[in-house]
Amino acid sequence: MLNDDDVFDAAETRQPTIVAVYNQKGGVGKTTTAVNLAISLAALGKSVVLIDFDPQSSASGNFLLKEKAKVGINDLLNQEVFVEDALTPTSFPGLSMIVGARKLYSLEHALDGRGGSQRGLRRALRFSDNAPDYVVIDCPPALGHLAAGALAASDRLVVPVFPGRYALDGLRRTLSVVEHIQGGLNPGLSVAGVLMLSVANDEVGRETLKQLRADYGDLLFRTAIPYDIDVVKATYRRMPAIIFSPDGRTTGRFLALAWEIVHGRDRSPTDADLAQAQARVREWNSAVAADYSGSMRPSQGGGEADATEERGGSAAMGTRRERRSGGALVAGLIGLLAGLVIGTFAGPALLESVRGLLGG
Repeated sequence: MLNDDDVFDAAETRQPTIVAVYNQKGGVGKTTTAVNLAISLAALGKSVVLIDFDPQSSASGNFLLKEKAKVGINDLLNQEVFVEDALTPTSFPGLSMIVGARKLYSLEHALDGRGGSQRGLRRALRFSDNAPDYVVIDCPPALGHLAAGALAASDRLVVPVFPGRYALDGLRRTLSVVEHIQGGLNPGLSVAGVLMLSVANDEVGRETLKQLRADYGDLLFRTAIPYDIDVVKATYRRMPAIIFSPDGRTTGRFLALAWEIVHGRDRSPTDADLAQAQARVREWNSAVAADYSGSMRPSQGGGEADATEERGGSAAMGTRRERRSGGALVAGLIGLLAGLVIGTFAGPALLESVRGLLGG
């Protein structure tokens, strides 16, 4: 008799290709990559689910959801819902989300004591109906139970890398982690490619690319993402970069990256290959640009907490400014009083000394 795993794994049950975006080093553009890759795949006409699997929930804040998320990744991992019930549609056709949760911090500690917990996400992501083409997972940095669970659940891995020596060291450690996962939790995991981000035509950028091509040439995507101030602006507005600047150079590069995910790294796409996707991005920009109003929005994956932190951070900065101002005023008054005291008691003696030096 077939068990549940056999039924889900049967050949007639189509399942999505699960793509993890992971680097053991933090601060290398992981969330930027996951967000823009997911929406680029949707622009290519694929059905996509983006999972915010980082407790910081940064990816969730990039999207305007059609409805408030009732459940998220925490509920799915706790086996309280089926994966189909955890999806929340975004404003972009073909793209849904499983929103993040700050509770993942505490859940990671809870997972430590559960047998086989690192395979829990893969079991939770088995669709019984209407499976998407792709699931993209924005992974947390470092290698805890969450990251290991994401890699155990994935079919393919995208490794974003920033220019610089530390980034190259992080890539080596990440690929070592992948070998460990392949040897145990997930023999089917493969590296889709290494993505060079924020590339500038300077000494560091050129040297990093040279080193990557020498050491990992067979793993590099043909596409590299150049440094682009529009990406910084989009991040500040909590908006996908390709929607913020639909005709910018970064948009074309992320669409090309998505094309490589779909078709492989054997060749680069032509303009004709991406023309329809580019047109969709422009349409989406026109439809939602006005809704991304203001430079800062609370994220929709625990937004109240984010907004509170921002207000708290501003208040703390204001308090520190007030303290500095108050401290400067007190220091000035003390200095003035000290000057008066010194002048009163030591002034005559100093004056006599000066007169003696001047001869009279």
